[in-house]
Amino acid sequence: MSESIQSVTTQTIFNNIGSLYLPVDNGNEICQWYEKYFNSASARNLSLFWETTQEKGLTCNFWTDEWIPGETYEMFAVRFETDAIEELYERLSAAHVKLEPLHDVDKSGLMFVYTDPQGNKFQVWQRSDTQTQPLREGVPALIGVAALFFPVKDRAVTYSWYTDFLGIERSVSGQPMTSLGQEFHFYRSIEPGRTLNFYTGAGEIQHMAIAMVQMNGVEAFHRRMIDSRQRVQEEILDREGCGYQFQLYDPDGNKLDIWDLQTMVVHIPDQSNSPDWKDRFAFFNCCFHVGMDEFVQKMIEGAPGSRHKRLQILDTAFIRESDPEGLNELVAALEQFGKQYPQWAVDIDFREGPSIF
Repeated sequence: MSESIQSVTTQTIFNNIGSLYLPVDNGNEICQWYEKYFNSASARNLSLFWETTQEKGLTCNFWTDEWIPGETYEMFAVRFETDAIEELYERLSAAHVKLEPLHDVDKSGLMFVYTDPQGNKFQVWQRSDTQTQPLREGVPALIGVAALFFPVKDRAVTYSWYTDFLGIERSVSGQPMTSLGQEFHFYRSIEPGRTLNFYTGAGEIQHMAIAMVQMNGVEAFHRRMIDSRQRVQEEILDREGCGYQFQLYDPDGNKLDIWDLQTMVVHIPDQSNSPDWKDRFAFFNCCFHVGMDEFVQKMIEGAPGSRHKRLQILDTAFIRESDPEGLNELVAALEQFGKQYPQWAVDIDFREGPSIF
């Protein structure tokens, strides 16, 4: 690793894996299959997006000779977590879904591998200390993602990039991980140049990353990646209620969507005469559309690592003229929240104009 890269090393905190983008030929068919056997086409704590690919039959599997030493194995890219593993395994087995045996590895918990109709292989894992639950109607069988597995040329080089260069925290087992404990694993691909990236084939063609990683302080991290001459998207995209986003490539060309969620605050014209200033403001992002009290409650009750710091108040020039008292009350309430819960305090940005979209 070059000295210029080592000199910019600092700690990087990935909060959590915010979304997964998975390749399919027919999203509707796959969603119906997951609804039938997993109770949902998504997970409880994670959005799964089934993206139509440009190349038919594409999967996120890759071939390695390191999962089972000395043998070639078609490797899965994702380990999902569940709390109903035995019943889920029985359901899939009864439906003649292609399965690898249910087993316990190193007493960490039961796990198995299945193959869906697209041909994507995924591992399902239940922690050893999780209380087993039955499959419940309307409750996704998959809780969220526990680990991602990337194809690489040299495990040591890629591992060092994530841990030494990026400075990502390591799990007890030594793997780089998010604040929620979601791990990143690396296995040597026997297919030269193999990545988890893929091209969508519907509408505007896009080169997709498989994972969106949420973090705070996107601007500083983006600048550090540019200054250290990493392969990175040159501009950060402001997607308003969907946050700030840019794409970063690891040493093997696997893309990560780096994402900083933000909440937008708007003044509600229909409530301009309400005596309660809270009625005059709404908080929204790609996850919710709520009032002040609901926003505060979501921040307090949110899972560790999933909270975000960025908050933009839109059209503040207009609000200063039309409702200065309400704006002052809003800012004071947010600042008070930050004093009461400093670990969840938000950074307030004032946008003079309205939404850019």
